[in-house]
Amino acid sequence: MFLWLFVIYTAVGVEGIKWDAPTPYDPVWLASVQQYSVVPALNESRFWMGWVSESDVQFRLFTRSNPYDYQVININDTASLRNSNFDFYKKIKVLTHGWVNNGYSPMPESIKEAYLNVSDVNIIVVDWSNAANVNYILASYNVAMVGRLLTEFLNFLIREGVSMNDVHLIGHSLGAHVSGIAGAHVKRGPIYSITGLDPALPLFTFGNKDARLDKHDARHVEVIHTCGGYLGFASPLGHIDFYPNGGTRQPGCGFDYRGLCAHNRAHMFFAESIISDVPFTGVRCESYDELYYHGSCKGTGETLIMGGFDVHFGKDGIYYLKTNADKPYAIGDPV
Repeated sequence: MFLWLFVIYTAVGVEGIKWDAPTPYDPVWLASVQQYSVVPALNESRFWMGWVSESDVQFRLFTRSNPYDYQVININDTASLRNSNFDFYKKIKVLTHGWVNNGYSPMPESIKEAYLNVSDVNIIVVDWSNAANVNYILASYNVAMVGRLLTEFLNFLIREGVSMNDVHLIGHSLGAHVSGIAGAHVKRGPIYSITGLDPALPLFTFGNKDARLDKHDARHVEVIHTCGGYLGFASPLGHIDFYPNGGTRQPGCGFDYRGLCAHNRAHMFFAESIISDVPFTGVRCESYDELYYHGSCKGTGETLIMGGFDVHFGKDGIYYLKTNADKPYAIGDPV
């Protein structure tokens, strides 16, 4: 079985989860994807080939006045904004799903519900399912144009009087890169904060930060890694990077051959963190190398809560934590 055996707590930190064998993520699928060219930067010509049009992306507003029935806000359509329940005095959470998902998928649905349970905010769900429900190669190439459309939407909000200090972008998988591209190109920015939930790895590279989520895309970028090295990035991408259970595999996922269980844990952890009384407490590592080579972190003595409602400015670094194998996932103080 591919289950964790035990976890050791020490006075100085948390040792890594001990696995009886590595999960053999499907190498055939990854190799078949990697034979294609990597996703280039936004300004390269292939992104102007008409893969994605404005009609392929829908911006859906949810508030406490309409938690279940969305209102569509169209780019540069003042009436659609002014006649909606959008409140210019409240914070804005923009949720963007990933590959083969849609506006009703667990991400963003669970995060939307969590936020509206604890706070009266504007929730914008970016439904780009027309461009996401295609083969992975094409979907990854569509990311840049979806990101540009989100940029145009945010620029529209700015012209209508919205401050980017009130905007928090949250994206899962390919949606994390959509959020990053939007944050990088918005006018009168920067965006207040971006949370990347296991940002997609295949066809994206660490070196080409213009095509992916990067810490320069917002004032604060926070990343949760759960399937690092396969479906998600293992390398740090943000100001703060959390690595639940080491960031590569997740307890409770068993024989996770395609990595989908581990990949989806990122948005599940985040949704729970918003409403949970028990925190996801991470231990700060000396460096990413400590985590990479040992799969664990002795810790510097500093801790930080992963996710939740607040943004953690000034706590930059690499953080390790463990979770339960099943819901509720949060364990609390690791020491």
